[in-house]
Amino acid sequence: MQSSSSSLTCEGSSLDTPRLSTSPSSTTEVSEETIISRTYYAACDFLKIDYDPSSGEHHSIDDASTVFDQAYQLHARTAHMGILDPAYKVFTSHRGLGALLYKLQARTAVVAGDPLCTIERRTPLLDEFAIFRKRQGLGLAFVGASEEFAQYARQQGWTTLRFGNERVINTLTNKVLRNQASKRMISQNRMLLDPKRGGTSLKVYCPSVTGVDASLEYRLQQLYDDWRQERNHKCGKDLQAFVTIYDLFSYPASTLFLYTTDKDASITGFATLRALGAQNGFQIDPFIASSTAPRGVTDLLIVTAMQILKHADIGYLSLGFEPASDIQEVHGKTKLESWVWKQGYNRVIKSVPVTGKATYFNKFYPDDSLSSDLFICVPGRGISVRGSLALMQFANMNVWQLLTHKKGKQKSPKTTSLS
Repeated sequence: MQSSSSSLTCEGSSLDTPRLSTSPSSTTEVSEETIISRTYYAACDFLKIDYDPSSGEHHSIDDASTVFDQAYQLHARTAHMGILDPAYKVFTSHRGLGALLYKLQARTAVVAGDPLCTIERRTPLLDEFAIFRKRQGLGLAFVGASEEFAQYARQQGWTTLRFGNERVINTLTNKVLRNQASKRMISQNRMLLDPKRGGTSLKVYCPSVTGVDASLEYRLQQLYDDWRQERNHKCGKDLQAFVTIYDLFSYPASTLFLYTTDKDASITGFATLRALGAQNGFQIDPFIASSTAPRGVTDLLIVTAMQILKHADIGYLSLGFEPASDIQEVHGKTKLESWVWKQGYNRVIKSVPVTGKATYFNKFYPDDSLSSDLFICVPGRGISVRGSLALMQFANMNVWQLLTHKKGKQKSPKTTSLS
């Protein structure tokens, strides 16, 4: 499997022929030690794994050599998880203002998260993107935007809708790591790591520091693909909201991986840690176990990630998005339009299994003070039919399934990946 630190951008060119961005930025400085290398060395120290501190000199791909790379390294948030999904595209400013990560749906550029730029450069970056969109005949919407960007959108007269929040663990104050909660889970983790009982081993892989291990990457990607296929088979025709399909190693400069093996050295699970420049922390996703893994492997991976970040003095670990059970805020619409959108959203959210993930996250005691609201933002007052279809497709909603969904047929809540 080929790994690359380069990212595809449209840069005003045809959508069918994207090209690589190679424009250097003269206005952004990036420190020599990245959060990835810092965390990798902390992981090796915590897990008592031997490593060569000079290895990064030969294999490092952390150097931000393009406008997009630098913008992503400094401004990435959880909503930008699509960087690992081949279905997403990148728009990079010709003037070095920043970048946008988006997905084409129903002739609409649905942008993931906030623009990857400073606040001062936001408007000129969006103006440059508007020229590109008009040439292609594309509409615009933002999904997973921050509260700060939603405020900016309202100032521009846009429609905004709060649809959920982000759950975050503060690893520096977490109750689980202080042995004040979830003691049964901690005991299970100890059993798994006991050579005589569980026989599970923990390992770390960081291609941007140690270099690419093609064989390991193939095994991890295969495990992920098998897991996703099994999940889709179990869900059948049930709707699954906010699903991202990962090419795990498509942007190695921003990721490192924890994985578990059994006594036979077979991989039983893994977790991906993706750096978030905007919060100086990480998102953990996906985290999965093989069909033959012992019970508790995913818990072990998450707790270990928490411990490693604490060891590295990093206090921000995002668990991802949690959709709201109902809409609390709709701005930029009349009362009737707001009521219609609330009713529509409630129908959508009740037709998909999203509660299992939230219940699972609670056992790790996320910090409510770090939680943040997430918004959908659309230019203009009101959302067009095309924009509505684009947002539904972006969230992996099948319109016909939604219209034919019947109350009472919904199965018990399942753990649903929001990534």
